[in-house]
Amino acid sequence: MQIPFFIKKSEIDFQKDLYERFDDMVVRHIGLHLADELWGAYPFQKGLNFITKHLQNKEKINVLELGCGVGRMIGILAKENPIGNYWGIDYSYQMLKQGHDFWVENKTILLDLSHKGFSSVHLPGHELKNLNFGLAKAEKLPFRNESQDFVFSNFLLDRLKQPLEGLKEMKRVLKRNGKIIIITPLNFLHKDHWQQFYPSVKLLQVIREIGFNILEWEDNFTIEEPLDLRGNALKWNCIGMVLQKS
Repeated sequence: MQIPFFIKKSEIDFQKDLYERFDDMVVRHIGLHLADELWGAYPFQKGLNFITKHLQNKEKINVLELGCGVGRMIGILAKENPIGNYWGIDYSYQMLKQGHDFWVENKTILLDLSHKGFSSVHLPGHELKNLNFGLAKAEKLPFRNESQDFVFSNFLLDRLKQPLEGLKEMKRVLKRNGKIIIITPLNFLHKDHWQQFYPSVKLLQVIREIGFNILEWEDNFTIEEPLDLRGNALKWNCIGMVLQKS
C-alpha cells in the first residue's frame, strides 16, 4: 500500500496491536479526526492551533509528526503548504493505511458510527503530493541527524514504551533552531513512567537534562474528546510544550 516499514513488525506484533484491527478503535479515530460534521467542529482544533502558532513561517520546510494516526494534523499542514515536505509516522499500519488512502490517494472513506447514534457519512479524500506516511517507532526514527525543521506529537509521549528515548530521538532529528511541539495528557501506561515523569515538574527536569530550551509550557491545556451523539465526552488535562535545542 506504498507505506514503507522502517522497523520490523512481526505477525505476533500485529496480532497484539489493537490499532491493527479495523475495530471500534480505528473507526473512532477516523470519526474524531476526519468527520468534523459529526461534532460541529474538529475536536482537537485547540491542539492544531497550538501547533500551527509555532510553525516557522517558511515555505521549504521539513515537518514530521510522530503518532500521526489517520493523518489529520500533518495532512492539514501539508495541504496549506504544497512546497514543504511532510512526514507522518505511526506504529499502526491500519491507521497509516487509512491516512494514506484519504490524504494521498484521494479515496472516499465510508464511516459508520451508528453504534454511537450517528448516521453513516462519506468522507471525500485529498491528493497531496508532498505528504508521506511510514511505519516506525518514535524511539527509533528513520531520519538523518538534524534533518527536520519542525517535529510535533499529539497524545503520544505517554503511550510510548520508552518516553525518554522518544524525546532523545526528537532532538536528534531536529535542526538547530528548529522546534518540537508536544501535547500530552501524561496518562502513562506504565508505573515506572508515572514515577519518572510525574508530576510534570519531573518531566520538566528531564527535558532540560536532555538539552532542550523550553520556549513555552502550558500546564492546563484542556481538550474534550466527544463520545457520542448525546454529547458525552472525555476531558483530557494536557500539557502543551514548545522545545528547542539548547
